[in-house]
Amino acid sequence: MSKLNTITSIPVALPEREILFRMKFNVHKTEMDDDYRKKIASLMSRGFAKCDPKGSWIILDITGRDESSVSFDGGFTIQSDSISRLLARSESAVFMGVTVGAGIVDLAREAIEKGDGSSAVIFDAVGSETAEAAIEWLNRFLGSELRRKGKVLTPMRFSAGYGDFLLENQRLFYELLDLKRFGVSLTESCIFTPEKTVTAIAGVETPSA
Repeated sequence: MSKLNTITSIPVALPEREILFRMKFNVHKTEMDDDYRKKIASLMSRGFAKCDPKGSWIILDITGRDESSVSFDGGFTIQSDSISRLLARSESAVFMGVTVGAGIVDLAREAIEKGDGSSAVIFDAVGSETAEAAIEWLNRFLGSELRRKGKVLTPMRFSAGYGDFLLENQRLFYELLDLKRFGVSLTESCIFTPEKTVTAIAGVETPSA
């Protein structure tokens, strides 16, 4: 089985546009006066300072598959039509995960406890979009590394909880990626804590000639 790789500092920038979009602001149409815009920008920066993006990944060979399941080096099988289709042309798959830590979640909770719901919404959006930016950065990084070896990643990646790739597969990611080392835990209902933690699987292919 391949070794686990980790990165303790993922270099992402504040995803301001994505945060505003998540909060239903249209940057081209939503009117904000300067004071309100500065307030939101300040809160986003404050929240982003509490984010600590880090992650891990492992590449595992595919040892068998059919229309509804894929088996991997390590002796486990994922039951999912969607994953079987995703990996139809792949010889291996990369399991990846990132977290931005508990700081931003704690900041949002503190805002709620103080009755400041509007700030809590902004902090929550900062955490979510920073985690998405981190997994996207890791995906691009892995794609670049694989291209040097004559391989490519599948255009899509899948996260547990979408379609028939059941949320219970988070247990697999949790163990494979050793997310505990980053202070992440998993509830009985397969929800990550801190919640601003994202995992995904993508296929590794040899490009067609």
